[in-house]
Amino acid sequence: MRPTRTHRLLLGGTLDLALLGILAVLTVLIGLNSRNPLSLVVDLAACVAAALTLRWPRVAGAALGVVLTTYLVAPYDFTEMGDYAALIVVLGTGIRSQRRTRAMLTAGYLTILVIRQFQLYQTGVQPFLSSLAWAALFAVMWLIGSAIAAFDKAQEQARLAALAQQRLVLARELHDTVARSLARVSRQIHQAAASGDPTQLRSVADQVSETAGQLRWMLGALRDSDSEAELLTGAQSSLAGTVRDSVAHLQSHGFQVSTSIDGSLDAVPPEPGRVLGEIVQEATANVERHGATDRPCVLTVCIDDTAVDLAFINEVRESGSPDGSARPLGLLGAAERLALVGGQLEARQEGTHWITRVMIPIAGRT
Repeated sequence: MRPTRTHRLLLGGTLDLALLGILAVLTVLIGLNSRNPLSLVVDLAACVAAALTLRWPRVAGAALGVVLTTYLVAPYDFTEMGDYAALIVVLGTGIRSQRRTRAMLTAGYLTILVIRQFQLYQTGVQPFLSSLAWAALFAVMWLIGSAIAAFDKAQEQARLAALAQQRLVLARELHDTVARSLARVSRQIHQAAASGDPTQLRSVADQVSETAGQLRWMLGALRDSDSEAELLTGAQSSLAGTVRDSVAHLQSHGFQVSTSIDGSLDAVPPEPGRVLGEIVQEATANVERHGATDRPCVLTVCIDDTAVDLAFINEVRESGSPDGSARPLGLLGAAERLALVGGQLEARQEGTHWITRVMIPIAGRT
């Protein structure tokens, strides 16, 4: 994922340059009315040194310290606008998490400015108050820089988490579309080879074309900046349509499927419905892969105002019986999806029957 514009502006130094630009303009406006033009040169030199800290933080920061030191021998009528450039440097190094450099520069700048206050105000409490004011300003810049750095770090972590989630979505979609389709193609090829009927190869070719189309769609979605949203929402049908198509697909492959639906599938909210649709497709693929075509297969759905309870029950083939303790990759992905919507998955084998049961709460969802 690409860094946000705010991220680039902060770490790229745009904020620092903007503040220094404002300071330079104020320096020129005030310096033109100053009785000592040399102060304008020194103040602008401070702004330039502060700007160079973006590229060379330590060297340019030390150069700024040298410029500030000239104020210690400067006449009383110096405007000393360059003092404020030190604050911008402390802010910028804090934003970019240059902690050690910021600490050294802060200590040096503040020491110079405190000495300058005692030069300007030699008696009374004024030098102490001025020094305290400068210390407070540095503390404010320190806190603002740290806060922005912490915010930027949190944003970066959020981007990384979103990228990890996007990769997880991609892995799920690869399994749910391409891998599942390729497994189906493989079975059809073996069936065609076993039957010796070349006409079955037509359906295999159609399936290969469909799989290639699915792969092209996924690659196109990944090229889009909103690929995660595309992967989550693209090419999705309704839950009722998914159930209908899955039952028809199993029946077309010789499975004896019976359904029992209590309630309306259209009443299921979109997000739980999308997750249920994906699990129905996964369960259908597992039935086709491991189920016995000469034995009954049952799909039951119970929908009320609070939850959806869906179950696939099929008898497995002796040669393709899954290990009851195993958790296939598709079922692991289904469990992860369900966790996002507060649902639960139960997949177990009882004798020769495999049971896949899903429960999702829908109360309060729209």
